[in-house]
Amino acid sequence: MPSKSEPLISPRKLAQIVLALGVGLIVLLFLPIAGVFKGEWKLNQKVEFFENVVVDFDSLGIGDSLSGIGFERQIPIGNIGLRFYAIFILFGVLAGYFLCLYLAKYQYIAGTIIDRLIIGLVIFGLIGARLFFVIFNWEVYKLNPLTAITEIVNGGLAIFGMLIFGILYIWFYCRKFKFSFFEFLDFLAPSVLIGQIIGRFGNFFNYESYGPATSVYWKMFVPETANYYSDINSRYFHPTFLYEILLNFILFFFLLYFYSKLTEKRSGLVFAIYAIGYGVIRFITEFFRLDSLKFQLPRALQINLGVFGNLEYILVSQISALFLIIFGIFVIIKRRKIIYLKKTMSEVQIG
Repeated sequence: MPSKSEPLISPRKLAQIVLALGVGLIVLLFLPIAGVFKGEWKLNQKVEFFENVVVDFDSLGIGDSLSGIGFERQIPIGNIGLRFYAIFILFGVLAGYFLCLYLAKYQYIAGTIIDRLIIGLVIFGLIGARLFFVIFNWEVYKLNPLTAITEIVNGGLAIFGMLIFGILYIWFYCRKFKFSFFEFLDFLAPSVLIGQIIGRFGNFFNYESYGPATSVYWKMFVPETANYYSDINSRYFHPTFLYEILLNFILFFFLLYFYSKLTEKRSGLVFAIYAIGYGVIRFITEFFRLDSLKFQLPRALQINLGVFGNLEYILVSQISALFLIIFGIFVIIKRRKIIYLKKTMSEVQIG
């Protein structure tokens, strides 16, 4: 029987429930998604609430005052709606939040601590995700830097920027309030991963993060208006984002299923496995993406690979994935001789 401070459902049982729900959703949504992949019906990228919205200051009784100081009496806003991409990001954040509350309780961490942590973590994570994307697309944004902020509605978030800023925020938070940094990483890693899995479905509705042209059975239809690669004479592509979703789900199930065992006497192992696992997944899936962030190498560093052509750029996400893998290995080595007692938040060096 779990103690009063522990959840009634164990992480292993929760993993089994999530697996059953995942299989159920696949069965339920298979035909609709298959129809979209075949191009039998199109996706609307957002839900429209109001059309042709205009702010009329005359109706508010302040039109004359504003026009007297050079402002317009009416300001056209346009259509007001909510993009599916934003909906899935929101659901991903909420799912991660509730899982974080659950795992934190299992680690004897109060929910109020998580509430204070999550607010800053989401803000810094989004800033890092956008900044990372803008930095490596600076050629696009340098002529009009304002679009780096305003065009976030069209996508453009890099997960590695979120991870970098998020880990730094957690480190400062734990240092300030005297918590265990590696314990927090442990219950946050599966929470971030479930957010990634759900958020990735936003790529489905945005027609992005797809791979090379293909004729495989599970090929994904991309309309001409969403195909940014005019030199590719095709309407069907690899659904790369789906590959990452499925692999991430396997990793998530593993982390949750063995969470109790991994955190029984250690802290940092769950995060280390996440870092290595996701790093490998992302490194592989980047080979199947057309829109990977690229960094142009200086001419002096470019390499002639003979029949394979010239190495003129590197894929930013693959390099970031390698660093994440190395960091995960470092955590395993660093924490292998440290016993962590989660009830008292104390560590014991062994060996």
